[in-house]
Amino acid sequence: MRKGLWSLRILFFCILVTHTQSHEASVCMLRIVQFIVLIYGTNFRSPAYLHFMKPERAAPLLICCISILFATVSFASPKPAESAAHFPHPEAQVPLIHEPLHLSDFDGMQPRAELRPQLGHITDFIQTTPKADQLSSQPTEVWMARTDSTLYFVFICYDSHTNLLRSHLARREDILYDDRVSVLLDPFRDHRKGVLFMVNPAGVQADAEWTDNVSTDYSYDQVWDSEGRITSNGWMALVAIPFRSLRFPATSGDWGVVFTRNYPLNNETARWPRVSDQISGTLTQEGTLHDVHSNVHSHNLQIAPYTLGQSEHTLENSGTNYPSFSTRRAEATAGGELKYVMNNGLVFDATLNPDFSDVESDTPQFTVNQRYPVSYSELRPFFLEHANFFNTPIDLLYTRTIVNPEFGSRLTGKVGHTNLGLLVADDRNQGRAVAPGDSLYGKRALIAVGRLSRDIGKSSSVGLIYTDREFGDGWNRVGGVDFTAQLSPAWTANGQMVVSSTMGDKDSGTPPTYTAGPASYLEVYRSGHVFSIDSYYLDYSRDFTTSTGYVQTSNIRSGYSHAQYMWYPKSSSILSWGLETTQQIAFDHAGNRVYHYSTFDPFVKMPRNTTLAIVGSASSDTVGPQNGYAMQSNRNFTENNGSIVVRSSPITQLYLSLQLYYGGNVNYNPVSNAVPSLLRQQTVQLTSIVQPIHPLTFTSIYLLDRDFRDSSKRIFVYESQTMRTKINYQFTRALSARVIAQYATTLVNPDETSLQRTKQIASQALLAWLPHPGTGLYLGYNNDLQNLDRKLCNRLSSGACDSSDTTAPRSADWLNDGRRFFIKASYQLRF
Repeated sequence: MRKGLWSLRILFFCILVTHTQSHEASVCMLRIVQFIVLIYGTNFRSPAYLHFMKPERAAPLLICCISILFATVSFASPKPAESAAHFPHPEAQVPLIHEPLHLSDFDGMQPRAELRPQLGHITDFIQTTPKADQLSSQPTEVWMARTDSTLYFVFICYDSHTNLLRSHLARREDILYDDRVSVLLDPFRDHRKGVLFMVNPAGVQADAEWTDNVSTDYSYDQVWDSEGRITSNGWMALVAIPFRSLRFPATSGDWGVVFTRNYPLNNETARWPRVSDQISGTLTQEGTLHDVHSNVHSHNLQIAPYTLGQSEHTLENSGTNYPSFSTRRAEATAGGELKYVMNNGLVFDATLNPDFSDVESDTPQFTVNQRYPVSYSELRPFFLEHANFFNTPIDLLYTRTIVNPEFGSRLTGKVGHTNLGLLVADDRNQGRAVAPGDSLYGKRALIAVGRLSRDIGKSSSVGLIYTDREFGDGWNRVGGVDFTAQLSPAWTANGQMVVSSTMGDKDSGTPPTYTAGPASYLEVYRSGHVFSIDSYYLDYSRDFTTSTGYVQTSNIRSGYSHAQYMWYPKSSSILSWGLETTQQIAFDHAGNRVYHYSTFDPFVKMPRNTTLAIVGSASSDTVGPQNGYAMQSNRNFTENNGSIVVRSSPITQLYLSLQLYYGGNVNYNPVSNAVPSLLRQQTVQLTSIVQPIHPLTFTSIYLLDRDFRDSSKRIFVYESQTMRTKINYQFTRALSARVIAQYATTLVNPDETSLQRTKQIASQALLAWLPHPGTGLYLGYNNDLQNLDRKLCNRLSSGACDSSDTTAPRSADWLNDGRRFFIKASYQLRF
């Protein structure tokens, strides 16, 4: 396998060189340096290299340093002039009208004759993918106007294959596989943050907070109107956004904008103005809307109180030292959220006694026999909204660590060129995880996070962050600086340096301890339609700790590099194909290698959202006595493997994603007094979305992880399976019914692993009426069964829970550890 990967690397290098023009000497040098990365990604112990550097210190850093060299070399590369003569000028007027717009004003997919001269108009959408810089395959127009209170956009989407349109009556936000159009607004024109409004042909909405080069945050919810209509020549969509739902400066009438049409039949994304993926960022290439003036100020007060009636039987603190059941046959409670928006773009949010009973369960992922803790996505709306104001290269705010808050408040926004984020919350969970007689029992942790960043130039910034979690006399405090630097149109760098300070809780039965340690991160990445690369280096010291963030492990130096090269043939059956490689290596601070992962895969993209990839990998994990095992020395486990990835939407009613994997794994949970061993692993990840009729959606996920001891006898070690199905029926855009059922099980061989036999059946049912964000009526039922022992914890002879063994004991019988029936009503008041 390793020799095969070497051959593939050499082939990859040769292809890069042969596709480099003879006059592009510096670009050729760039390819050569990349090849050096590919070599040294798996050969850090070569004699020539060891002559100059110790690999445990320099190997991870080398990957990132060479990426910086890429940037330096690329500055000298000749940049071919890009002719923009055939691209539309990225400006448009937004005229004032005196009556609202409706789709009924656009019969025949054109505005009424008397209305036409009153509207702004743009055409000529340009493809970003798959055929960069070409006109979109299907014509698209946008008509726009404003009243004193509302901003209007009407999309006219011509389509020669209307029978293949992907359009479903779905829940809000659940339209990302459909045909859709969107408007991305940047009212402050800072080229960094914006708001996205998206509509499918059925008029279903999705909105999000946009941060360039960061994943889109669809937890953002605002009140706005939309319409959608399919015609004989395509489809139309109306987006009507009240000014009071937007944050904008009072002094300027020029806003940034990007219009997008997604056409899944051809995997096509077309935009106005032209947006090139050879330039880092989308908002850096935005167009301009002129005369976006309003008599409505960006200033309002919103209050969304709720009332809740419920019957509940729940196991609290499952897996801790002091689990117990909480049973409430019938109770009523209330709470709510408040939002105050100030003229200068600052937003103050507060929540009291938040209830998240209507939030659906976590999406399944592999959790058995993992070397490091897995991360779960935040699903709770209060913590999701405006989360982009707290993003830094090192994840110092992972809000899932705030388990059971009673209150929370947040101040976010922009003042001039300064971005501000402040978050304060409590957590009742920590005080319930200690013994009832402890002085900290019933107390709560307090969490505070402060974030400040300053925009520099068009796309660069520098920032500060400070996090603090206090409980009793103990604390965890982290502070530091970070930056983002736009090195060139294609190259971007970001980095961060922080220090943590941690004091143990002297009142929790253990002596107080104090530790402190630094952490650092540096990343360089290049955007490109043909060639792209992303490299980072991180160094977390032994004593670095963040109790508010998510870090897989401390005491590590790691280097990572991913490179990709693409071809775009003139073919209707193959839209693009490419090669990519990933190298990752890590050492701890004592010089022990932790892991080394190396992958290489060719892939091809075809119409109907179809992608096929074949992945080869030469990887290894190293464990030893420093990891807590009874071993005399380190042992390296070679895990050569391969996988097949298929994603496709062959018909409008079906989407499939399948990954098959066969290769090596490590038994991180051996039986008592045994040491880790090499396993042969087989995994399956299957996701399907079936929409047989317009309002009905079936979403299913299946996960299989089967492992055998690596020997000729193929001795079974463990098998985990998870099956989850979600059924959603959308009666109207506001009224929906959802049912989720999940079964998870783990079978084990007790002679080979200390893992426990587990099984779980979880179910959720929800009937929801949501006319607009903040206002809704929910009727729901949640239930969970597990094979938990009724003792709830491992007991000592005295009958007390064993504080040294917090593993939940298992039984052959089922135990209902969570049952809840609830009715919840909320109403948003806007002043």
